[in-house]
Amino acid sequence: MTVRLFLAAASTAVLCGCGNPSGDDFSITVTAPPAGGAVADHSYIVSWDVEIYDEWSDDALVSIYADTDTDPSSGLVLLADSLDVGTTGWLWDCSAFPAADYFVRAELVHGTDDTADYSDGMITITHEGLGDVQGVEVVPDSCSGDSVYIRWDALAGATGYRVYFDADGTSAWAQVGETASTWFLHEAPGAGIYGVKGTREGEISPGFPDSASTMPILIDSVYTIWDDQAPAGAMSAAQITPCGADLWEYDATVYNIYCYQAGAPSPPCMFSGSAPPVGSGLPTQLADAGGDFSAAPGTGWSDSLFAHEGDVIFGWMSDQGFFVKLLVDSVPAYPGVPGSRGIAFHYEFQSIQGLRLFTGASR
Repeated sequence: MTVRLFLAAASTAVLCGCGNPSGDDFSITVTAPPAGGAVADHSYIVSWDVEIYDEWSDDALVSIYADTDTDPSSGLVLLADSLDVGTTGWLWDCSAFPAADYFVRAELVHGTDDTADYSDGMITITHEGLGDVQGVEVVPDSCSGDSVYIRWDALAGATGYRVYFDADGTSAWAQVGETASTWFLHEAPGAGIYGVKGTREGEISPGFPDSASTMPILIDSVYTIWDDQAPAGAMSAAQITPCGADLWEYDATVYNIYCYQAGAPSPPCMFSGSAPPVGSGLPTQLADAGGDFSAAPGTGWSDSLFAHEGDVIFGWMSDQGFFVKLLVDSVPAYPGVPGSRGIAFHYEFQSIQGLRLFTGASR
């Protein structure tokens, strides 16, 4: 609340003591509830601004009313009277007030002079419990790297929202944020599931009937590609898709990765589909996961990596904008050709373009 006190100069003292001063010098403006409205169940703080001459401030009083419209001739319900103009507002106990939409009217009185103002917005008094938040979704076009944009439908009666994250979809929910908006940007540690609950005066929505996911597609099938020492016709390259991998020979043009040894000792190398010496396929940059299996790195990509059993290798399909996580199951020898090695792997595919998030699995 703002109280502006006006000091009258000697030459205008007579004007200050006669009749109602101008509206700019004697006014009250309701600031809460605001133009956008408000919702309350148990209590609500009504607030206002006052402008008044200093010599009037000790004798002026404020009264607060509720009204279902902005016609003061009928329907006014007195909530509080004789409030000092120096107060910062008034706490309305609306726990037993009939559920409805109300304007708030504030009156400023000094002797026989008075002025009043209605709130720009209404306060909705509701005594119904909060429902569940619906329409929770991840917005793919607004996601990038490890930033996840979530939005949801406004919940009637809610004054705020709590955002929860279930890492890896294990049903271990953790609150990651609180907001008054119907959207939230989460810097995520990895892939998971999002849920939202509405809040109001200590009350919270009961559950998560609606949720949104950044979980990758998990491909459990194991695929094996062979190096250049394998016999002609051996499948040496793989196209990575969200439906499973397709295996090809080197002369194809649609593969993302290939296996190559070029006379070097085992283990073999995993190459980008576009990298020399054989690459005629699709560009897929590679990076060792190191100790972080939940998110592909933002830098440090290369055209090739040695592959060992148990390695986790991230792939970035740079021409398509998708990220994958390759889990090396084994580095087998080609049957009957001891000098040839292969790379056997399964993988996770992040289907949200540009998002680098995966599960924490390393095997």
